[in-house]
Amino acid sequence: MKKECEIVQDLIFGYCDGTLNPASKDLVEKHLVKCEECKKIYEEIKKDKQIEDDDKIEIDYLKRVNKKLKRKKIMIVISSVLIILLVILHIFAFICYYHDHTTIEIFMNKDISEEGIENIKNQIKTQSEDIEITYVSAEEQLEKMKQRFKDNQDLLAGYNAENNIFTPSFIIKTKTIQDMEKVEKSLEDVEGIKLISSTSSNLYESLIMNIFTILYNSH
Repeated sequence: MKKECEIVQDLIFGYCDGTLNPASKDLVEKHLVKCEECKKIYEEIKKDKQIEDDDKIEIDYLKRVNKKLKRKKIMIVISSVLIILLVILHIFAFICYYHDHTTIEIFMNKDISEEGIENIKNQIKTQSEDIEITYVSAEEQLEKMKQRFKDNQDLLAGYNAENNIFTPSFIIKTKTIQDMEKVEKSLEDVEGIKLISSTSSNLYESLIMNIFTILYNSH
């Protein structure tokens, strides 16, 4: 009997794992029915295995929970970064829009007199006290364009003060978009103005145009 107990006790672990062949399984089951000592050993092993299995299940569950939490944290970080970028982009878009709609350039006729220039300047000043007016002469316009196209020197190489194709202008900056609208309306029928360079772009068009300008000027 003792010999059989030793054999069964060696087989109990396999029996608990379900890895025994049918003959060995049958031997263990028959022996456990009649042997209290081996049955007690079996119950202890079975209990330990159950605890071990429960611990494994709990560990696996915690791993899955931690994995989900990690993914959630990553998604929260990504979402937060995207939201911050969108906010920054919208702020920049608004700045571009505000700048574009509070800044215009008024190009005057080439043969305009000093009196005509002064008349346009006074007409602008009457619209608001918070207006910044910068006069740009025809010569300055030519130099500015030469700087802009400095990578293509031949484009404006033949132009100078005598055959200057550019005209003088006023760069106007106002505090509000409403003030700029008043300025533009007041200049509709003023004599001596060749062109009013303004923008009618929306928020996102202003953003795109300014990005292209920045990229162009960076080269």
